[in-house]
Parts: sequence; C-alpha cells; structure tokens
Amino acid sequence: MRLFDGERALVGNATAKRRREFTETRLLAHEALRRIGHDGPILKGSDGEPLWPSGIVGSLSHCPSLCVAVASAERIRAVGVDVDDSDGLSDGIMRFVFSSEELASLRMASSVERRAAFCAKEAASKALYALDGTGTSVRYP
Repeated sequence: MRLFDGERALVGNATAKRRREFTETRLLAHEALRRIGHDGPILKGSDGEPLWPSGIVGSLSHCPSLCVAVASAERIRAVGVDVDDSDGLSDGIMRFVFSSEELASLRMASSVERRAAFCAKEAASKALYALDGTGTSVRYP
C-alpha cells in the first residue's frame, strides 16, 4: 500500500517524524476505505482537515505510538476521533483547548483523566467541524 501522489506532496517538506505519522495514518485510512468499497486520496482542506472521497465521512488522529482512522459511508453524518499518548499536556495547550471553567474542574484530575478529556474534546470538535464548520480543525501554538 502506498500514498497517492497528492498525499505525498502534502508532507514533502515535513520532518521525518511528521511524514511517518502522516503516512501510517493515511495508509490505515486507505485500508478502512477499501473495506467499505471506496478508494482515493485523502487530501487536506484549507484548515488542515482531511478531505474524504465523496460520500464518505471519516476522522484521523495520530501520536508517536498510535494512529487511528475511521471511515463510513452509511447513515453517519460526521465522526471525530483523537488519540494522545503524552505523559502530560502543557499548560499552554490546556489553556488553548479548555475554558477557565473546564480547567478549574480538571485541576484535581489525574494526567490520564486530563488526557481523556482532551481527546474527547478534540474528537467532538472534529465531528462538529465536519458537520457544519463550527468546531475547529485545530493547530496548536
């Protein structure tokens, strides 16, 4: 299995780490597409969001130790997934993603609980963006 030319072009100038994560995630997505009878490149939109083939909804996520891809062509309007394997999220990322009220409720949470909250919020944001553009295709500071 290989990337499509247009996909390779998206990471032509990226670091080796970024190219590896991108490639592994896209190849997994292509396998998901093949299983539901579809094929084609998954390019990027203006906000960095994946552009799925016509009639397909999906979501991608990756971190250094894991990648995930979900695609569907049946009865689903949007889907969002997120994974993160970091030991701790920086204060800057936490302030970027969570409101002050959410941060207050997470103050006593374990690092696993904070990471789970982060991934849940990211997944919801991806699904909302796919539905109507109200979520975000997030690029972190």
